[in-house]
Amino acid sequence: MDTANANDAREQIIAIIYLIAYIASGVTFIMWFRRAYYNLHQKYDLLSQTEGWAAGCWFVPIVSLYRPFQIMKEMHTVTRELLVGKEISLTKDLRTSYLGWWWALWIISGVLGQIVFRFSWHAENISDVTLSTIAGMIGNILGVPLALITIKIIKDYSDVEPLLSEIVDEEKSLTPTAIIE
Repeated sequence: MDTANANDAREQIIAIIYLIAYIASGVTFIMWFRRAYYNLHQKYDLLSQTEGWAAGCWFVPIVSLYRPFQIMKEMHTVTRELLVGKEISLTKDLRTSYLGWWWALWIISGVLGQIVFRFSWHAENISDVTLSTIAGMIGNILGVPLALITIKIIKDYSDVEPLLSEIVDEEKSLTPTAIIE
């Protein structure tokens, strides 16, 4: 019983540290996301959302399942089109191919996290706890490629974003060749 209690204490400490890191990284990401969308708004008037909505959409049920992805894709597409249209040489290719993987891993991770949380909350025996722990480890393993893809997306966009300053402000409302839906 002492070993089980010690294990529970370790698990609680790890969970608290993980929760603090998760919240800090989530807040930091959403701040970056909103600011990047705001910066794009400074060069292009016809974006589909406000920069406030770029932060807020993460917290609205149902909408949070699709709107952040749409905004991220719009950021990449419009930025690329604006820069290419003005013949500004891109330092990175803003491909949207990683965005699908990023969003799929985000959704899967969230769903799996909810399943693990609910299952572990109602665990009644050791086999339930073991199953919950294994599912939690799978979720944590999915978190690694999710984090790596997220870092790549942020880095690629952040490398290209300063080039927007080369676009003259009076051209702000010009429409890129590919309109975002």
